[in-house]
Amino acid sequence: MTMLEEQLKEKRMYAEANLKDARRFKRFITVTSVGVEELQVAGTIMECLKVYYDGIYGYIPKNKMDAYDFKSLFAFVDGDFEVIVEDVISDESSAYFIANRTEALSIQANLFWNSAKEGQVYSSFISGVDKANLYLIVNGVRSRMPKEEYSYAYHRDMREVVGRGERIDVKIISFNAEEQKVKFSRRVLEADPAVFLANYKPGGSYAAEINNINPDLGVFVTLKPHNISALAPFPSMRVGQHLKEGQKCQLKVSRVDTQTGHIYGHIVLPRVNQIGKVHRS
Repeated sequence: MTMLEEQLKEKRMYAEANLKDARRFKRFITVTSVGVEELQVAGTIMECLKVYYDGIYGYIPKNKMDAYDFKSLFAFVDGDFEVIVEDVISDESSAYFIANRTEALSIQANLFWNSAKEGQVYSSFISGVDKANLYLIVNGVRSRMPKEEYSYAYHRDMREVVGRGERIDVKIISFNAEEQKVKFSRRVLEADPAVFLANYKPGGSYAAEINNINPDLGVFVTLKPHNISALAPFPSMRVGQHLKEGQKCQLKVSRVDTQTGHIYGHIVLPRVNQIGKVHRS
């Protein structure tokens, strides 16, 4: 046996011992998902998420991955998860383990409701995304977070910003343990763009970007570099035909109202005349 083989064997034995201790004491371990395979579990062929822990591969059966109805295990590939170890199977040359994420989430949720407080910050797992909401799992607790709580910056569609399986830090902004109700926000962890309003002077022109064009509501722009959102009335079609989402522009400021947090001015495009007045939404 080479030195490398001896080192790998020693590492595997150490990891195997940790896995057995985790199973015995129902201690969480963090695994990294690497793929999807079929495995025979209790006499039945089951689709499993293949995971990796300190040199040893393991499997999370599909029915033990999440109580939430999901379409495919592929959405969980290349992510980190906390799990409970159910079984460790080994011989002299190899070892693997069976893990349960659903049970881990249930245990975590009970701990959360007994210990969480308003103002605490947690790492959350994004279990789903639609146009206007993020669906989070925070220490086993599920919560819906509207896009307004994601950032001060305007986002038309959250599916263009984040994806399922990603992790973001969020802060508890409302908490009721008795009713098991909680609200989270990522936005409160950012600097409020309003504190930067004094940096914009009447008469000055500043870099901006068009991020949404809505014929009914107007044209949403973002002022750089602090992502201050602004809304311009939709211009005439003669000018409006030049506008495109993602287009760079400038805002020529006419007035800054630090009391209300509004900036007033005009959107300016290259070789296009004034488009319309704009105010911070």
